[in-house]
Amino acid sequence: MTSDRTRRGPGRGAPGLFEIGELQLHATAEARFRALARVATRAPTGRETRADEDRATLAQLRARAKVLAPRFDLRFARIEAERDGVHGHYGICYADGLIRIRLRHALTGRLLKESSLVDTLCHELAHLRHMDHSERFRALHRTILDEARGLGYYRPGSGRPETDRPRQGMLFDECGVASRSRGGDP
Repeated sequence: MTSDRTRRGPGRGAPGLFEIGELQLHATAEARFRALARVATRAPTGRETRADEDRATLAQLRARAKVLAPRFDLRFARIEAERDGVHGHYGICYADGLIRIRLRHALTGRLLKESSLVDTLCHELAHLRHMDHSERFRALHRTILDEARGLGYYRPGSGRPETDRPRQGMLFDECGVASRSRGGDP
């Protein structure tokens, strides 16, 4: 007759206290947390940070467009960031309601100022009704921009005389033709 100790022993019938599988040590929860704290966390890459900034900026522009557009009975399909490498304009509006807005400066790659982005958004929203730069378009753009200002969305910097006029409006001469010295519509 064999005892429990003999049966549980590590082979050859020698007495033992534990099975081999029972000899593993398990770290306490506190020890696991301390080990995790010692592991250096990876900082986000520049590309990841940029993508996060772009997503947040687009979300903010979309939210503002969802408030502004219905106030003028305008309907847009989507608002997207303009593709990298496109520097010929700040925004573009397509007949199907797609609006693309350039979020970053062409040379530095930094996010454009919030007031510039909102100005561009208002400009492109006005294009949903007038696909030109006529006087009716410019009047609607100014009206939408004034509404954005009233809602606190559009807050251009102070101290510069040109801030009284929207950035997009400064690009046109009195006849409504794109200024050649500025290179056309942003």
